[in-house]
Parts: sequence; C-alpha cells; structure tokens
Amino acid sequence: MKRGYRLLGWALLLSGAPSACSGGDVGPASAGRPSATSGAGEGGAAAAGAGEGGAAAAGAGEGGGAAAGAGEGGAAAGSAAGTGGAGAAPSGECAALAPGPFEPALVTDVFSGSEDFAFDGHGYIVAKQGPNLVRFDATGQTSNFASLPGTVLGLRYRPDGTLVAALPARGAVVQISRTGIVGAYVEGLTDPEGLAPDAQGNVWATDLAGDRVIRLNPDATVDEIASGAPEVSGPNGIVFDPARRAVFYTNSSAGEIRRIDLADPGERPSLVATVASSVLDGLVLDKCGHLYTVDNGNRKLYRVRLDRGGAALGEAELLARFPTGVANAQFGSGPGFDTRTIYVGGAAGSIYAVAVGVAGAPVPAPPDAP
Repeated sequence: MKRGYRLLGWALLLSGAPSACSGGDVGPASAGRPSATSGAGEGGAAAAGAGEGGAAAAGAGEGGGAAAGAGEGGAAAGSAAGTGGAGAAPSGECAALAPGPFEPALVTDVFSGSEDFAFDGHGYIVAKQGPNLVRFDATGQTSNFASLPGTVLGLRYRPDGTLVAALPARGAVVQISRTGIVGAYVEGLTDPEGLAPDAQGNVWATDLAGDRVIRLNPDATVDEIASGAPEVSGPNGIVFDPARRAVFYTNSSAGEIRRIDLADPGERPSLVATVASSVLDGLVLDKCGHLYTVDNGNRKLYRVRLDRGGAALGEAELLARFPTGVANAQFGSGPGFDTRTIYVGGAAGSIYAVAVGVAGAPVPAPPDAP
C-alpha cells in the first residue's frame, strides 16, 4: 500500500490544471459572508409515510447515483435552481418543500453495531450485523457480504464499486471489493469517522480526535484540508458539494455545521449553522442544495436550508424524532427504496424512513450490481 501525507495543493484548484477535486460551480455566491444560526423550532408533528417506489439510483433523472460531479444535471443544477441565492428562485419540488416534523417509519432492525450504512444503488442497504457486513433488500431478505469485525463508522461507496469503511480503533480506512474482499486503503489516521467519496474516487473524511478534515486520494495519499480548533473541533459528518466547490462538516459536540470553500483556500472554515444543545453526527445533501444532519445526542433529524453560496437561510428545522439512537442518514437509492425519502440509522441497529418529498444530490454508487 502506498502511503503519504502532504498539504493540499490549493493552487491546482485555482489554476487551469486538472485536479481530483474539481467540480462545477453554481454561479456567483450570495453577497456577503454567511452568518451562523442557532436553535431549532419544534412544531407539531405531521405524519408522512415512507413510499416504497421501485426507484433506480439516488437522484435518478438528475444524473443518477454513479455521478457526483457537476455538469450532469444533478447537484449543480439542483443547487442553482433550487436554493435561490443570486437571482434564482426555487422551482419545482425545491419550491414546495413541506415543513416538518414528520413521523419516521421503521424499515428494519436487523442490523447491530452499525453506526453508518450505504445504498449500493441496486436494491440493497449494506450495514453491520455483528462481525459482518450484510446486504438488506426491501423485501426484508439479508445476505452476508463481507467479514469486518470491530467498530465501523463511516461506510460509503466509491464510483468504481468499492465500499470504504472507517475503522477508528485501527486508525484506518479499508476498502471492500464488490465481491466482499477486504483490503488495505489508508492507515496512520487518528480517529476516522465520516466518509464522503466524490466522482473522481477521492474520499473526503473527518478525523475526529485529530481535529482534521482530510482527503484520501485514490493512491492512498492523504491531503489535509483544514485542521485545528475551534473551526475544526471533533469533526464527524461530512459532505462534498461539487456544485459549490465546498466541503461541509459537523463539529459534533459543538453542534455546528461548517463549510470549507475549496476555491478560497486563504479562508478558515465558515460557520454555517449551530443547533443548540445537540451532538451533530451525519450530514447529507439534497438536490436543492440543502443540508440534513443527525443529532446523535437527542435522536433527531434537522434540515438546514442554504442559499447558493452555502449560507443558512434561517434556523435549522426539526424534521423527525426517533425512538432509538441514530447517527447517519442517506437518501434512498435502488429498487424498493424511495429516492425522495431519507433513511436514518445508528448503532442501535434500526433504520427509519422519513419522507421529505425531495431527492438527494447524486452520490457515487456501483456501476453494476455485485
């Protein structure tokens, strides 16, 4: 395995040279710097079941699950058209987002010890069950996929079909082939947590105890993107947004969502929102460019609406409360799972569906079923 550490070559992002983290822009950002918000309203509950449509990959019709880059009609178009910002008004489903809270529906409780889970885009959820990774389909059937003992936190697919898993006890991120073979990827990390692969095969990640946001490259080298408290303090969930050329992450115990603007390397990470008295974990992006985050400490799901530049449009909205612990979320992908529903799960083993009425931003998924 090839290992290495280097400071990210920010100049590549600003020059015409090809870069692994290049992505399309959504256009001019909103004027001014984003301001932080705090608190979250908790209105009355409204029931909303989880539809079980036979959908294809996440963001189907917007570029599909295999495409995460801009210019494919997915995140770039959704962010530009859906979030308003500089001269663009929300349209379609982005203009008709229903406010929460919603009633979550239990999908399954067959998992155990799986803080994170992943959709393969072909009809399966992959997550931990004891010492193994198992695949679960919408009919309730499970099958063993790979042996992976120990604590597994981040779990996501890369576009080549390999699954990456964060193993904090080993300070490592491993990769699992489409046939279930576990292999080395990156070692020597402090406490890897959240993972967010992009369309080029890079994996954006948080190193919680190391107070770092990093990028794991396909050749297993590591780029440090940002580090050091208070801006990077116990980072956990992470999302790469190619449309805005930004990385969003949560500072868990501070209850913060922060943003790193990749096209502005001289700036420290900006505070986007604060959810009071929360312990924020997982983070996910919808096709409109809005963020959803899981409050691990209080078993809640929030939405933070963003403008085109990535600034919060008001306070975080409470979307759902859960009866068991939750940590991460993903939009549905693949036959039997609704693309307009967020699936939320955690180490307790249960996964819930929250129908939010909008699809997720495209994320990598295997090009074909394993």
